[in-house]
Amino acid sequence: MTKSRRCILVLWLSAFVTAAAADDYPTEPLLLSNALSLADKPHPSTIDSELDVEEAKINSRFYDSYNQLNLTAEFVPWRVDRAAPNTGGAIDDSYATLRLSHPLYDFGRRSSAKSRANVELEKAQHNLEFVQAQRRIEIMRRYFDVLVADLDYGVKNEKMTLGFLVYNRYQEEMELYQTHAEVDVLQLETNYRELFLVREEARINRVRARRSLGLVLGFSDYVPRDLIAPDVSVYVEREVPEFEDLLEQVLENNFHMKQAEFDLQRAIKAAEESNSKYNPQLDAVLEATEWRRETGSRNSTSVGIRFTVPLGSGEQKKRDRRIGEIEIQRAQAQLDETEYSVRQRTFDLWKALTLHHVDLAAAEVRLNFRDQYMDRARTLYELEERSDLGDAQAELLRALLENDRVRYELTLTWSEIDALMGNPVYPY
Repeated sequence: MTKSRRCILVLWLSAFVTAAAADDYPTEPLLLSNALSLADKPHPSTIDSELDVEEAKINSRFYDSYNQLNLTAEFVPWRVDRAAPNTGGAIDDSYATLRLSHPLYDFGRRSSAKSRANVELEKAQHNLEFVQAQRRIEIMRRYFDVLVADLDYGVKNEKMTLGFLVYNRYQEEMELYQTHAEVDVLQLETNYRELFLVREEARINRVRARRSLGLVLGFSDYVPRDLIAPDVSVYVEREVPEFEDLLEQVLENNFHMKQAEFDLQRAIKAAEESNSKYNPQLDAVLEATEWRRETGSRNSTSVGIRFTVPLGSGEQKKRDRRIGEIEIQRAQAQLDETEYSVRQRTFDLWKALTLHHVDLAAAEVRLNFRDQYMDRARTLYELEERSDLGDAQAELLRALLENDRVRYELTLTWSEIDALMGNPVYPY
């Protein structure tokens, strides 16, 4: 498949997906499970991988039919001078041949090509599964972004409201009782204006997060409104394994390692295929020929076996063999380099898991403290004693934000590890 044809297909499929999706918006309130159910539907981010699978299947099917009948036609317009010099006599010796051939045995040509095509198909299918897993993770990330953006807006809106109430009270007292200096009121107004700007940015971020979620779900003009926070306790409660145990599991099933292994196998099969083209080939042949010049020495119809042996390949065969060896060495080096990268990435993920659990423990304590502090502030307010009820409420919202943010980050980290190991991503 040429690059231009691939681009046309991608653009056409993208337009089709967008048009079809407009009539199939998910119901609200939107659940994470419902959002993830859209992950396997066609999407621009997966079309390229899907086309790779289709292309690999076409190549594989082609080699399945490699030994089928081949029909060729040949026409040779030929004139032969058979007369005496300067007589101008020439004979029309043209002929046309219709040839039907069927390979009987190719000494490994087809099997080596078929093996390489099968490896490419396995790699393409494996890559598509990983791309779909990454799409599920991206949907989760965008879904969590919306939830965090809502909480962040709540915190900043509460802070802005408190700033406005204090500024408004001072301004009224200054106008009615002249109890405050104008410069103090202006300072409070400045603080309120700054908080208002921060709140407005948070409000716009809510819209942006929703639009991003709609796009990753495959809808160009869908903006989700009402989302339900999912229960991610199954990830939060997973124990962090020892690094060596996690590394062993990752190396055994890692996507990138598997892809590099496919590349190595493909290089080996490609070298075998390159070498096999110098092998003999045995064909059954049926020919029918029509001659313009009548002769009794040429058969118009013939049936036989043709044995073809490539001769004189010389330096070309040596060149092809060495290029094949170089590709194998390059693929092996890439596999080794991939292993180093996987080891480093695994440690980074393990480190993130460890720190997220520490952060989560602190967030839970902070949330408990802010919850109890809020109860005390509410009690004092009801008793008409001095109370910082507004600040307490804002800090409680902030504690909720931090607690949920850490839980979602922990969930995403575990999901990345699951994807690397070939495990299902959020199968709940």
